[in-house]
Amino acid sequence: MKRLSFLLLMAVSVTASAQITTYSTGNVNIKRSTEFTMNILSVGEHYYPGWFSSYQNGIHSKITTASGMHNIALYGDASAPSNVGSGRSVGVLGVAGVSTNGFNYGVLGRLTGSQNGAGVYGSIYDNMGSLVNGRYAGYFNGDTYVNGVLTASSVVTPSDIRLKENIVSISDVEKSTLCNILNMDVIEYNYKKPEISEAEKDTAKVIMDSQIADNLAERHFGLSAQELQKIYPNLVKEGQDGYLRVNYVELVPILIRSIQELNQKIENIEGNVARRATTTGLNNKAVLYQNSSNSANGQTTIRFFLPDNISNAYIAIFDLQGGMKKQYAVNPSQNQINIDSYDLKPGIYLYSLVAGGQEMDTKRLIISK
Repeated sequence: MKRLSFLLLMAVSVTASAQITTYSTGNVNIKRSTEFTMNILSVGEHYYPGWFSSYQNGIHSKITTASGMHNIALYGDASAPSNVGSGRSVGVLGVAGVSTNGFNYGVLGRLTGSQNGAGVYGSIYDNMGSLVNGRYAGYFNGDTYVNGVLTASSVVTPSDIRLKENIVSISDVEKSTLCNILNMDVIEYNYKKPEISEAEKDTAKVIMDSQIADNLAERHFGLSAQELQKIYPNLVKEGQDGYLRVNYVELVPILIRSIQELNQKIENIEGNVARRATTTGLNNKAVLYQNSSNSANGQTTIRFFLPDNISNAYIAIFDLQGGMKKQYAVNPSQNQINIDSYDLKPGIYLYSLVAGGQEMDTKRLIISK
């Protein structure tokens, strides 16, 4: 019996030795027939192209993909059947540095072939990936948080009409979008320093806190999520940390609609003024021209024509609520006035030519700085 056990042990050892090969260089092969000196540990038979000779690897694993299988060359799993409540779990940890400037990557993922997929895939769900309709460097299936500045050449949101249903124009909504926009308070602010509980004061949390400390002094512009929630609740979401977040991207269509409403109001005002001027019989004589701005000297020029039989004339500038901001007396000997743009806040105004107590004409004035 002892002799049989010894023979079985020898057979297992010989088989294992045939699968694992060590070299004088310290390199190890598993299921590979020849040594590749640039790999400390080589797993599986794999071909090395010429450019690969400049690569030095700690571990190189190669498998032949099989149809209908989940083919994984390297699998890292740091988990337990239930929560342990302390420590840290990392499936794969990548650290890189001090090589050629700009070419240090903690994790490098590359998508090859012509099939759809992603170089790096991240998910918060308990699955082995999901369908990726396209080819992407990175694909994240679940909420994604960036603690810092996110830089992109462009940011797009799916908006194809074929993806939408239950479509209603904002113009069909009873309350004016412009009124809603005017009720929003634009604020300037700093972020508070994050509060750290005693349980959270481990090394990782302290490091993270020191990294964002320099950003706390930066001033920001935005809206109060609580205030916006009362007007457009769909644009406010509660994050997993309990704090409210604002969908600023979808505010853009609302701003566009408010501009359309504002433009309609201005056109209505201009139409009413033109009709009143026509009934006076003076519109054929007095003329008001569109202003021209000179950004170099910060002035706006308003040109006009007054016949000799008109007196007591002036040009008045109004805000969109009808409040008069400026008034300039004019007479038939003049043909223009120059206004210092810095006397008015940036925005949209109306200016009218008034003669003999009647509005001759009204036009739009845009002040920008």
